[in-house]
Amino acid sequence: MSRWWLEDAREDELRFRPESLPAPPARGRRTLELHEDGSFTALAPGPDDRPKQTDELDEFYVAELADDQLTLKRGPRLP
Repeated sequence: MSRWWLEDAREDELRFRPESLPAPPARGRRTLELHEDGSFTALAPGPDDRPKQTDELDEFYVAELADDQLTLKRGPRLP
């Protein structure tokens, strides 16, 4: 499993960067946990800024994966 942080959001596309790359300080970030089988778990900041699992990215699928960027696009997500 690898963890990715939201970097850029557009209506139909979300781009994430690896958690291992430096990022400016922020209170809570949208996070993606990418699993070995290609599925992912979306996490969003909870009331205390700790990540909580969310279904808000259920309409997205992994469109591209590179060493330094992961792209999700809106469309049917496979079970």
